[in-house]
Amino acid sequence: MIVILDRQHHGKPNRDDRGARTEIDGATVWEVDLTAAYIENATALLTSEGHTVHLLDSGWYGERHERAGEIARENPDQLVAYAACHVNAGGGSYALVLHDQRSRGGQALAESIADTLGSVGAPNIDRSIVRSTERGGTWGRAHTTIAGIWDAPGNCSGVCFEPMFIDSAGHRDLLTPEGLRVIGHALAVGCMQWAGQ
Repeated sequence: MIVILDRQHHGKPNRDDRGARTEIDGATVWEVDLTAAYIENATALLTSEGHTVHLLDSGWYGERHERAGEIARENPDQLVAYAACHVNAGGGSYALVLHDQRSRGGQALAESIADTLGSVGAPNIDRSIVRSTERGGTWGRAHTTIAGIWDAPGNCSGVCFEPMFIDSAGHRDLLTPEGLRVIGHALAVGCMQWAGQ
């Protein structure tokens, strides 16, 4: 299996976009730093199990989706999981895994990741929600994060992964190194279970 982990917000051309932020003990904590940490943990587990990981962290979202499609075309005999990696804001208490409404493979990947988050006992995540996204719909704000994956080959499925809320007091433990390790491992195990490995 190949897993493509897209550190979104980071690396947009000519734009300093670090995503959501919060203050902890007088210091600013940014979304891109949290996603980098859980991506590192996911990568370590996936590679230790023999899977190939590609990190995307520059370019516009459409360009990243094109690169994901290229990776899938170059490896037609392998399943490819794509995750647009984020952290949510708005004070919620749940995890959110979104998939393109047109993609049955994306739905299965989203459900596998959400199930894994629920089973690992991630601190203070009261539920993991799976939703489809479409332009202009209820979850339309996330549509651009994965819309281009629909055009990728059939061996590639994608999700938008938002495992926690950066500004939720209840999720403060998830912002720690141990919390981010748990999140990264849940993402990795969810992908592996989706692939049947």
